Amino acid sequence: MHDVDFTHGDLRRVDLNLLVAFDALFEARHVSRAAARLHLGQPAMSHALARLREVFHDPLFIRSGSRMEPTARALALAGPIRDWLTLANRILFSAGDFDPARVTASYAIAAPDGLEALLYPALIARLRQRAPGVQLRAQLLEIDQQLAALDRDEVDLLISAAPLMTRDWHGQQLLGESGFVALFSRRQLSLPPKPGLAELAACEQVASSYRGSQAGVVDHLFAEHGLSRRIVAMSASLMATGRILQQAPLISIQPAFYLPLFAALPDLHHLPLDPALRIQINLIWHRRNDSHPLHRFLREQVVQSVSSLSDLL
Repeated sequence: MHDVDFTHGDLRRVDLNLLVAFDALFEARHVSRAAARLHLGQPAMSHALARLREVFHDPLFIRSGSRMEPTARALALAGPIRDWLTLANRILFSAGDFDPARVTASYAIAAPDGLEALLYPALIARLRQRAPGVQLRAQLLEIDQQLAALDRDEVDLLISAAPLMTRDWHGQQLLGESGFVALFSRRQLSLPPKPGLAELAACEQVASSYRGSQAGVVDHLFAEHGLSRRIVAMSASLMATGRILQQAPLISIQPAFYLPLFAALPDLHHLPLDPALRIQINLIWHRRNDSHPLHRFLREQVVQSVSSLSDLL
């Protein structure tokens, strides 16, 4: 016989799914978000919390405003429960048994509009061939929303060119780098052959923004040189940006790898900025999904799809 430090009968009387509910609550700090993560209704999640409180003889989570803050007992339990779930995940979904063609799942990826347009065709084509049961959902997020959405499990992956302040629990992989170009119509505007940042900052500009805020990657670039842009219009669509430039004496500063997206507008011209001004494009995820076979498979598909853009990144 094997020596064991638990009693099978005791464990059998406990619904071990409650540990999954605990972990979701601890991560989300919100009953509705934890319920969504587990594909449950809020009443079912509230019932699970009530049962957890009975099992551990502790409130575990106390409402504080819109959040559920963990008690000292919950904080002590969080690490061991996460370790148990990680081991259970490894046992149940080991890479040797994983077949992407048999999986049914939905994944959300947040990426800038331009990167979505460049990357998704190859990525979705790969998924249709290798994992036809995986649905890919695109989500647009401003820079200050990205990591919070990842931590709340609202998105599964980030593809970002922003200088995000990642934490120890974030995984990250460099996908590529890019310089910048100033886009404009020669019929609308005349610029010197090699304009400096100060000259560009003085030009009226159309900026890319998903919710009407100006704090984007390009603005951070100018701020690092003590400059601010003269933004007179903001657009959530690169297609619209190109057509705006055709009809107004404005410029738009974009990553150089977006240039193929403007190729259908032949009257647009571009000038490269200082080659030293570059951004990195990173793939970012939460480390709770490091060893999850489907999540790892999806990350691999993103990286391999990016390889088709090697002439751009």
